[in-house]
Amino acid sequence: MSESVPVYFDSFRLGEIEVGEGGELDFTYSETWLATRGAFPLSLKVPLRAGPHSPDIVTPWLAGLLPEEQQLTLVARSLGLARTDVLAILREIGADTAGALSFGAPSDRAAWSYTPLTELYSEADPSAALEAHLEDLGRRPLLVGEDGVRQSLAGGQKKSALAVLDPDGHPVMRLPREGDVLAVARGGAPSTIILKPDNPALPGMVENEVFCLRLARAAGIASVEATALAAGSRSAICVLRYDRRITASSRLHRVHQEDFAQTNALPPGLKYEMGTVPGLTLAGLLETGRALPPADALALLDQVIFNILVANSDAHAKNYSLLVPIGGGPRLAPLYDVSSVLPWDQVNQYFAQKIAGSKRKPGDTAARHWDAISASAGFRPADVRRRVRTLIDRIVANRVKTARAVTALPGVVTGHVTQVSELVEQNALRIGGRLRE
Repeated sequence: MSESVPVYFDSFRLGEIEVGEGGELDFTYSETWLATRGAFPLSLKVPLRAGPHSPDIVTPWLAGLLPEEQQLTLVARSLGLARTDVLAILREIGADTAGALSFGAPSDRAAWSYTPLTELYSEADPSAALEAHLEDLGRRPLLVGEDGVRQSLAGGQKKSALAVLDPDGHPVMRLPREGDVLAVARGGAPSTIILKPDNPALPGMVENEVFCLRLARAAGIASVEATALAAGSRSAICVLRYDRRITASSRLHRVHQEDFAQTNALPPGLKYEMGTVPGLTLAGLLETGRALPPADALALLDQVIFNILVANSDAHAKNYSLLVPIGGGPRLAPLYDVSSVLPWDQVNQYFAQKIAGSKRKPGDTAARHWDAISASAGFRPADVRRRVRTLIDRIVANRVKTARAVTALPGVVTGHVTQVSELVEQNALRIGGRLRE
């Protein structure tokens, strides 16, 4: 072996990633971690046992923590590293990642600090500071190069991980309220929210995602808390991190997680099923839920159904996750990253996985397709059809109320909310009308 990088949970050494002579990566748990009460695995594919774990599993899992596409290129260029050098990039930015782990150095609570955006950008007005931050993300993704900031978020969109501080300067687990402060985490401190800036190429993106996530909650599906934030002439989606907790002693705590691509040892490039090398199928996605408690497996089915009903064509394998808490078995993470493709004709309208073995638009899903999904995943077709009907009824019943609530948020354009809410209802009703076909 030519090099090794330690992996930590807080100050606990989980193990070592070792780099072979040919550049392959494997992972070995530390003996201390294996003997620790409540120890959790790096991944469900990396069980708690002695000895090295295969590069075929470890390498794609690590890659799943990094940004993708242009964001990864910009980060790698800023660091002076090859975008293919996954471990070197993680060693530089992997202090606050998805889940609970840090790379290269332990998380030292004594070194944690938070810098308000108003201070970072020398702006007295919080809205102006947030607008400056959104602009900054276009120049340096994840604030790479900022002193003491080491964060990594997966995906190809521009994103930022921030912390919400109460008026006394303490981090809190809630969406921002009047008097709260948005701040950048330094020294390995955990963030508590994720921001996604608006996108001129996708008008109404903020309204779309906030509406869909709130509609899911109204329909009884566990989903991340989401709101819209106004930032001068811009806006952003703000979601509360589901992989962070406040303990009984008021300490901020990370919870381990992995997305379904990582759980299935798939690199980010295979998060969609389509392609010359196919990624996770709908049957494979639902089969992943068999590692969860029965109630969570059914909740996963609800997530899949909801994504089809609202026409979230980007519901790929990295948009489903599970949580791996200390001393407990895996649980399904709340629904996240949901938006309807219907307002944007220029965007791919086909679902991320084949539906009943064929490339389909969500609105074309008929009863026989639901039956095929049921058969492939071991569910009773009648039960799945019944669940589809129930969720359609809940979407229709809650659509207007949810749209009104989103319209009342700061910086929201009413027309965008009206458009997406009506298109989602139409799509759900179209699918409902085909439940007898």
